[in-house]
Amino acid sequence: MSKADELAAKLKQKQQTRADAEACADTTIEHWPIQIYEMYHQLEAWLEPLTEAGLNIRRIPTHVFESLPSGETFNYAIDKLLIEGNHNSITLDPIARFIIGGMGRVDVLSKGKELYLRRTETEHGETHWQIQTLPCSGQPQPDPVELDEDNFLSVIEEGLDL
Repeated sequence: MSKADELAAKLKQKQQTRADAEACADTTIEHWPIQIYEMYHQLEAWLEPLTEAGLNIRRIPTHVFESLPSGETFNYAIDKLLIEGNHNSITLDPIARFIIGGMGRVDVLSKGKELYLRRTETEHGETHWQIQTLPCSGQPQPDPVELDEDNFLSVIEEGLDL
């Protein structure tokens, strides 16, 4: 095999690897809104007793633009979740699917603590959501807690002053 043939084989392999990576990223972005809406559905179920008492929950269409270090860009439609009650509001804003140390991030916008939800994967391949608090200036990052009913309702209680 000539040097040119070797280089041609390497080039084909690199092009295929890049095409495979781009296809994987495209599939990941296609599934991201589905994963967000599944999480929203669970949160809405946990909040059902509060909605019966006057809590307002609605989805707000938005667009997200993400840019990867590889140069790939993604522009996609996704909904924010707005939770209103007691003259306060909390907005869940899915800002990125591609993040360092996780599989997606949703900012929790409200008065009080600065929080975000992070989607992660266990060593066994199971995905789950965690609530992460942003550290105060000069403080170490607090450990995340699982996104479960009690922890989420604590976020609601504090964010809506209940």
